Amino acid sequence: MCVENMYVVVSYDISDEKVRGKVRRLLRRYGLSFISRSTYAGRISWSRVNFISEKVSRIIEEGDIVTFIPVQNVDFSRTLIVSENKVSGYEIQVVFAGKDI
Repeated sequence: MCVENMYVVVSYDISDEKVRGKVRRLLRRYGLSFISRSTYAGRISWSRVNFISEKVSRIIEEGDIVTFIPVQNVDFSRTLIVSENKVSGYEIQVVFAGKDI
């Protein structure tokens, strides 16, 4: 069975710093790259997204939320980063971590 990788953006709102740290380490371990404060992204399969989301659900606490958003390749390539007085294109370096599950 061929498993196609897709871009996935992960955004989270987690109140406790220790819990945030655990989630950040988990996201990096499974091949997602830091984008900004509460956002990670990477190119992984949907089965890996499900696997990671199960692990995240065991870490986060009541009131916390983590969102996994699949993004089409063409749309992800049009990402714009906006900062004060500047709009620029953005290319993230995505490292595929390990075998897919």
